[in-house]
Amino acid sequence: MAINYTKHAEEMLILRGVSQDMVDKTVNNPDKIVPTREGKKIYLKNFGKNYLMLVISEEFDDQIVVTLHWLAKKRAERL
Repeated sequence: MAINYTKHAEEMLILRGVSQDMVDKTVNNPDKIVPTREGKKIYLKNFGKNYLMLVISEEFDDQIVVTLHWLAKKRAERL
């Protein structure tokens, strides 16, 4: 599966200091996957103090990163 990004997600990579390597690690080896009501999925991966949270839309054989941000451990553990 290919990992693609929306324009918004590309902007968030820079704004939030997230590398594409971190996104790859989260998609390929998430700590947790949570389905959403809109048919998307939330991928969570622990990177020390916080979790990286990706909102992923799966279309055909591609995974599209819709948005991403850092999430505090306490909030991530409630998902």
